[in-house]
Amino acid sequence: MKRIVIALALVLGFAGAASAQDDGAALFKSKCAACHGAAGEGAKMAPNAIAGTSEAEVKKVISEGKGKMKPVKGIEGAQADAVAKYVAGLKK
Repeated sequence: MKRIVIALALVLGFAGAASAQDDGAALFKSKCAACHGAAGEGAKMAPNAIAGTSEAEVKKVISEGKGKMKPVKGIEGAQADAVAKYVAGLKK
């Protein structure tokens, strides 16, 4: 019984980690990609690439804004962490 509980905890833990990454990707796609490009490569509205930006910087910009970009409404806490992790993992 103890093995089953441990195995279930491990499976749920891995599922949660994958889910957080998936959430970061989905949030980026819905809230960020239109301006920053599908892979964070930059686009017309935001020509500078953001791919590979540190998690700390991404979270700061989400909450405080930067330059012409205003703080992002509706992304905070764990969601901001997920988006930041996703952007930091994008290849430059």
